[in-house]
Amino acid sequence: MPEYEILDLINGVNSNIMAGQAIFLTTLSAYLVVAYSVGKSLTTYQVGFINLTFLLMMYVGFFAQVAQLDIVYGLSERLALITSSADAPGATGEATRVVFTALRLVLVSGSVLFMWQIRHPKTE
Repeated sequence: MPEYEILDLINGVNSNIMAGQAIFLTTLSAYLVVAYSVGKSLTTYQVGFINLTFLLMMYVGFFAQVAQLDIVYGLSERLALITSSADAPGATGEATRVVFTALRLVLVSGSVLFMWQIRHPKTE
């Protein structure tokens, strides 16, 4: 596969990653708006359904994004071999996966905790 085709594929996959990030942020924002605006008045079933749907969306989105990242790293390694470059992702790719996973985990956990705090406010 020529260098141009690999670069074009990397660009396309990066576009998909950015679209996935936009979907993630939209879903996260929608969950937080629902939690803040009507969280107190929802029934237990409604909260369970919203939480389950949210967590499933986050789970599916996470693994789709990780698969896209793996594709980019694989293509980058092929490109490094073709161009005799030492710029293969290697350790950078692993660090990106760790940061990506940690950030997603913090945001999703924080959102569910936010819903919990809205539903169970402390009386001071």
